[in-house]
Amino acid sequence: MDNAFEMLNKSQRLALKLTTDTISTIVSMGRTGLTQPEELLTQVTTLLGAVGDLAGATAQPLQTFITRQRELADTMASLAQAQADLAELVNVVAQRHADIVESLESVTAPLFGLVVKEPPAPPAP
Repeated sequence: MDNAFEMLNKSQRLALKLTTDTISTIVSMGRTGLTQPEELLTQVTTLLGAVGDLAGATAQPLQTFITRQRELADTMASLAQAQADLAELVNVVAQRHADIVESLESVTAPLFGLVVKEPPAPPAP
């Protein structure tokens, strides 16, 4: 089956049917006093197989879910590292830009002092 949930549903229905049949056989044998160990043994063996299939069908979707969650966690960790690297790069660029502006201010301050009669307005917040 391609869909794990369909397999789980089918396994649950089969295990429930076999459980009901086995319990009915045991109750019937207890009421009538008849002993049919071969039939009971066959039903119990079939029931155990169905329970095993149910356990397998339950485990597979859960294992797939856990695997996907691990992949998601790893992807988020990679994204966080990329964002941290980008933040560091932007910080370096911002510092270099601040250094350039400071250099421009020191070079242009004497010229502006001669040419401009009024001091420049402070930047708006």
